[in-house]
Order: sequence, then C-alpha cells, then structure tokens
Amino acid sequence: MKLAPAVLALLVLVGGCGGEDKAGDAPPRVATRIEVAEPIGVAVGGGSVWVASFADDAVVRIDPETKRVVARIPVGKGPIGVGFGAGSAWSADWSGGTVTRIDPATNRAVATIAVADGPEGVAWGHGALWTSNKSGSVSRVDPATNREVARIEVAPELRYLAATGDAVWVASFDESTLHRIDPKTNKVVRTVPAGSGPQGVAAGGGSLWVASFDTSAVLELDPVTGALRRTVALPERSGPEGLALAGTTLWVANSRGASVSSIDTVSGQVTATVKSGVEPRGIATLDGAAWVANTVSGKVAVVEP
Repeated sequence: MKLAPAVLALLVLVGGCGGEDKAGDAPPRVATRIEVAEPIGVAVGGGSVWVASFADDAVVRIDPETKRVVARIPVGKGPIGVGFGAGSAWSADWSGGTVTRIDPATNRAVATIAVADGPEGVAWGHGALWTSNKSGSVSRVDPATNREVARIEVAPELRYLAATGDAVWVASFDESTLHRIDPKTNKVVRTVPAGSGPQGVAAGGGSLWVASFDTSAVLELDPVTGALRRTVALPERSGPEGLALAGTTLWVANSRGASVSSIDTVSGQVTATVKSGVEPRGIATLDGAAWVANTVSGKVAVVEP
C-alpha cells in the first residue's frame, strides 16, 4: 500500500550539497543498521528509541547504547507515527484509526484511543498528544483521560505536525499549505503557503522548518507568523520527508534520494548528504546522531556526525 508520496533517508557520504565540510572534519557515517519490519516513524524518549513497525502492527523499542531491539510491543493496525510524552510512548495506528499508549515500565499497551481515520503524524505539546489525520483533521488527546478531546478540521491529506511555544503547526500535502492551530481554542487561526507537497515539520532554535517534497527543498519560516525566511535547496530529486533538529543541525530524510542530508541552521547550507537505505521516512535525533527509518529496506540506520 502506498501511504505517502515521500519518505526519509540517511547514510554513506555522497558529497556536500550547497556547502562544504570544515577542513579536518570527518563526514557523517552510518554506524549501525538495525532490522525492523517496514519501519516508518521514529521517536526518542525514556532513554530509548521507539520505531513504528507498519508490517508487524507493533512499536519496536531499541536500546541506544547497545543498538539492539529490546522489545516489540503490539499496538493497533498499521502504525505510522510514534511519539513520547507524559512518560509514555504513543503510536498513531494509520490503518486502525487509533492511538495506542505504551507504558515503558512494562512494555505493554495500556490504552487504545479512537481518533479520526488515518492518523499519521504525532506531536507532543501543550499537555496533549496531537495527531494529523489523512481524513483532514487534527486530533487532540488528553493523557489524563486517554480520550480524544478535540477534533479540528483543517485540510485534505495532512502529513506531519510540530508544536511550538504557543501553537501547533500541521502540513497539508494536497494544498501545499501550513496551518497554525491555537491550542487555547482548538481552532485554525492562520494558513500560509509551504512550498509544494509539504511533508515533515520541525520546530526549534527560533524557527519552523518544513520539508517541501516536490521542490526538494527545506523552508525556514517564522514560528509565529509562518512568513518565509529562506529556502535551502537539497540535491535534485531528494524528495524530503522527515525532519529532526540536533542543536544547530537539521537532519533531513530524503525519501526519493534514499539519503539523509544535514543542514547548518545558522548558515542555511547543506553540509553533507549520505546514503541511508531505500525510502527513508521517519527520523529522530539522540546525542547528535540521527536515527532514520528506511521503510522499504527494513532497516533503522544510525548516522553519526
């Protein structure tokens, strides 16, 4: 089943794009590949790395020290997104229309919560879990009650989302727009253009970052107004999907390019691009390294800077 027109990527250096490595610096490298059946979403929390395994209807828990799988936890059908918050791991079960809450102390699912059809992206913020749904809405889940407490109609074909200090931003692939939700009112209060075919969204360092799949670029936006600050070009036909920040480095999973690019957020330059596997989608960072889910390859790659 084709779930989205883009995916993520990492690994083996193929050359700096739009920038150069500093003299004497070693390029990023793939340190480890960990086998996971059709991995998509990746999150970090509770001292572990969590990966959504679409094929196995499970969330896989990885020890970041040993790089070994320590648990496979059954969740709802067809998980895509995964996140961590309120002391729990959460999966967005795309095929099942549910969110599953996992207790890290027992490695067991402790709640299954019905949301809208096709939950995909996951974000934690403002004391709640947020999911972007293929059906065009964003669901807000209260961790105190394990219930969906709001469903906000936004736009068709929503992809990923991110929380800032006073908002939740979500991307619509079909409309090539980014939508700002006010968590106080649970309403869309602003809509701005976001390249062509926006996918991943990341917030941090005073900026909002959006992956423009069709134009193979990453956009830097103002996190309050959504105004465009600059555009960072990636290698041709990269097809960026997932984004993850580590300090002043933005890691980009390029699903078409089967690679991961690193961007210096200060200069706005691409500093390296490395091959990771086939159709990389989800990406997260831990201690400066990028953990990338290569969906078709069936591997999670650890890319060290």
